[in-house]
Amino acid sequence: MASTKFELSKKDRNGTSELMLRFCYDRKHSYRLHTNIWVPRTAWNPSKGKLIIPRMHGEEQRRLSQVQAEVDELANFLKSKCIEAPQSADKDYWINKINEFHKVETPQADASNGHVDGSQGQSEDTIVAFKAFIKAKSAHTKCEPHMDVTMRTVKRFMLYLKRNIRLNEWTSADLEDFQDFLQIEHTFFDNGVCKKKYQHIYQDEPMSKPPKARGGNTIYSIMKRFRIMFNWCVKTGLLDKSPFSTFQLQGCVYGTPFYLTLDELNQLYQFDFSKRPKLAIQRDIFVLQSNLGMRVGDFYGLTTSNLVNDAIEYIPGKTLHDTGAVVRVPLTKRAKEIINRYKSDSSIRLMPFICEQKYNEAIKEMLRRAGINRVVTTLNPRTRLEEQHPIWEKASSHMARRNFIGNLYATVQDPALISSMTGHRPGSRAFERYRAIHDEIKKPILKIFD
Repeated sequence: MASTKFELSKKDRNGTSELMLRFCYDRKHSYRLHTNIWVPRTAWNPSKGKLIIPRMHGEEQRRLSQVQAEVDELANFLKSKCIEAPQSADKDYWINKINEFHKVETPQADASNGHVDGSQGQSEDTIVAFKAFIKAKSAHTKCEPHMDVTMRTVKRFMLYLKRNIRLNEWTSADLEDFQDFLQIEHTFFDNGVCKKKYQHIYQDEPMSKPPKARGGNTIYSIMKRFRIMFNWCVKTGLLDKSPFSTFQLQGCVYGTPFYLTLDELNQLYQFDFSKRPKLAIQRDIFVLQSNLGMRVGDFYGLTTSNLVNDAIEYIPGKTLHDTGAVVRVPLTKRAKEIINRYKSDSSIRLMPFICEQKYNEAIKEMLRRAGINRVVTTLNPRTRLEEQHPIWEKASSHMARRNFIGNLYATVQDPALISSMTGHRPGSRAFERYRAIHDEIKKPILKIFD
C-alpha cells in the first residue's frame, strides 16, 4: 500500500517553501519528490504534516483550506495511479504523474526562455490563461493570493455578463465594464444575502463572505493586477496586444500618512498588559516591527537565521526578483530586549506570530487600552472625503512601517539613509507617501516671517 508524507523544503522564498513529498510506492521504492505546491512556513504543522487552518472565517482560512485540499488531492491522485503503475515505475515516472496532476491546458512554454507558442493562444480562454500566468509566477513570487482573488473576480464578472470573454476578445470597453462591476458588486447583496437575480454568479464562483464596497485604490489595484496578467500574455506570445494599451487607469489617491510618535510608542511599550498577556505579546511584536520598519509579509517570514551580527538581514519580497538587494537594519536596545524575551530553542520563527487579521485586531485593541486616541484626519478610500478618527481605529500592521519611517525622517531628513533600511528603491514614489512633513521641521523655516 502506497504512503505519502509531506514536509517543507529548506529553501525559503519570502516566507514560503515548497512542499516535498516522501512517496513510498512499495516496500522497496521510496522517492522524495517536488510537489510544486508552495505554502507559508508559519502555517505549516510539521508534526501533523498539514497546514494550520485558522478557525476564524476569512480570506486566509479560505486560501489555506484550498491549498490543503490540493495537497490531499495530490496524495489521493498518486495513490490511485499505483493500480496502473508498471513494475518499472521509477522516480521519473512519478515526477511525470505529478506534472500530470498539475497540468494546465495552455500552450506549452519553451523551458529555455519561458516563451509560449502563440499559434493557438489568440483564442485562449481567459481563465485558463490566468491560471497559466499564476502557475508561471508562483515559483518566483508570492503573487498567488492576490492574483487568485483577481482571477476569481474576473470570472464573476463574466458570469454577471452571462458571456465568456476569450483572451483575444477583451476591449477597452470590456475593461470599463469590469471596472464598473467592481464598483457595484457589493450591491448584489442585501444584509449579507445574495439577491435572486445574481445567485447564479455565486453558485458557480462562491465567496466566503459578501464583498464590501470597494474604494478607488482597491479597484485600481485589481485593475493593475489584471493588466500585469495581460502584459505577461503579450510577453509570452499568447496575445499580440493588451487591451490595456488603449485603456487609461486612474491612479491611486492617498491621504497624509499618520503614525505614532516616539512618545506614543513609549507609552504603548510601558503600558501594563499583565491582565491581557496575549495582548502584551502582540504589543511587543508591534513595537519590534516599528523598530525594524518591515512590511508585514517580510516581518512574518523572519527566522533566527535573519539575525546577523546585531542586525536583521533580509531581502524584501517586493524587490526579490528585481534588485535582490539585502536590507540590513541594526537592532536597537529595545529590539534586542524584545527578541531575547521570546527566544526559543523549539522554534526557528523569530517571534510568536499569529495570523495577520488577528494581529491587526490586536493592534487596535492595544492602542485603545493604552489610551492612545489622538484624532487623525484620514481620506475615506470609497468616498474620497476627509474623516476624523481616533488613531487606534485606523491602526494596522502597516502603521508600524510608517512609525519607523516617520519618526526617522523627523530626526534625519535623509531619504537615502532611511530607504536603505526599508527596502525602497532609490527615488521611490511609494517612499514619498510615507514621510509626512512634521510640524517641527516646518517651524524653523517659518521663522523668516517672524
